[in-house]
This record gives sequence, structure tokens and C-alpha cells, in this order.
Amino acid sequence: MSAPENTQVWLVTGANRGIGYQIVQQVATRPNTIVFAGVRTPSKATDLQKLSSSHENIHILKLESTSESDAAAAAKEIESLTGGLDVVVANAGIADNWQLAAEVSLESMRRHFEVNVVGVLVLFKAVYHLLQARKTKKFVTMSSLAGQLHDLFPGVPMTVYGASKAGLNYVTRSMHKDYHSSGLIAFPIHPGLVDTDMGKSASDVFEMEKFPVTPEESAAMMIKVIDNAGPEESGRFWSYTGEELEW
Repeated sequence: MSAPENTQVWLVTGANRGIGYQIVQQVATRPNTIVFAGVRTPSKATDLQKLSSSHENIHILKLESTSESDAAAAAKEIESLTGGLDVVVANAGIADNWQLAAEVSLESMRRHFEVNVVGVLVLFKAVYHLLQARKTKKFVTMSSLAGQLHDLFPGVPMTVYGASKAGLNYVTRSMHKDYHSSGLIAFPIHPGLVDTDMGKSASDVFEMEKFPVTPEESAAMMIKVIDNAGPEESGRFWSYTGEELEW
């Protein structure tokens, strides 16, 4: 089965809460749109289940970010229902280590790379052929200012999280380099300092009571950036505000 050409098909990972949930919620209100929402444990994603029950265009998929079998099964289901994907937002990620470089847990470093870098590549490998089946062909990764190399956060121990996001940026730019000629639009985006559960765990490190951007605001602004992105925006680093960022 193939979705009509005037229908947009989205896949959003890490969709059970925060930014991912808001992207699903906002995109699902559009006409002629189908949204696949990837979550690690669908039975525990109660808010998403409730949202899905009132929106027949939302399909929940089991998608643990590092699982190749989950990614393959999700791709198979998407293909059977819509034939392809227009937009993928690789939002799933972790951020829970703020150790100084000499104190870093190597296991934590490995885990951050496995989820934030390898997991995105697992997803891309599984769904690339689905993007090629549609006209839009956008693959967007959820990055961070922490991944910038030119201006590291002063006074904030970012070795683990920042390194994983820098790695993610490289992988995303490689997607652009390798497949831009096929029509793929691939870029990383910084969502802002967002007051999510993950953001709350980091706000103390930044010596802030809470992060200033709400998930609703971040999602709405990122959707605009994604909607407006064309071939010229591919392979570049963007902020949720629409500003281009340095690597």
C-alpha cells in the first residue's frame, strides 16, 4: 500500500514525551498527514496511547533506538501501510553524564555513543529506502549546541554528551555528502534549551532554575525549519530558531 502523493508521512522517534511527543501531536493535526511514533515500550507510553486513540493518523511503533531488529520491523510495518516516508525526525537520545574528562565513566561514554550516534545510524540504514520511495526525503537528527567544537560550553562538563552530539553531527553530515545527489535532505538541528525531563536533569549543571524553552515552542519552531528546508539547507547545522549554527 502507498500513501497518496499529497499525503506527508512522518516518523518521529523518542515520541513518548517531551519534544518528540510534541512534534507528533502538532504534526498529527495537519490534514493529509500520517505520523509513525517510535517508542521503546509502547505499553508504557500512556500519553501517546491516549493521543493515538483520538487521532487515527498516528501509528505507534516499538522502536528501541539501538535495536536493529526493532528498526527492521518498524520499517517493514511502515512500508506495508504507506510505502515510504517523507520526513524522519531522529529524536531519541540520552543525556545523563556531566563528569569532567578525567572522571568520565567509560561505560557511560559507550552508552551515549551507542544511543546518540550508533542508534541514529541504525535507524537511517533501516529507513533510507523508504525515504527514497517518496518525494520529500528529509532525515533530521536531534543535535545540540553541546556538539559544537568551535566554542565549548565554559564551565560545563560536556565530555560525554558533547562528544556524542559532535559524532552525531558528523554522521548526519556524512548522510548529506553520501546521498545528496539522490535527493536526500539531511541535517542536525539544535532544539534549544528545552524544559523536558532530560532538560530538568541538566539545568542544575547549567546553574539555571529551569531551561527557558517549552517543548511546545521548540517543536513548533523546529517543524517550521523542517518544512522550509530544501536542498540548500541540507548538510548544514540549524537551530530551532532557523539560524544556521557553526559546527
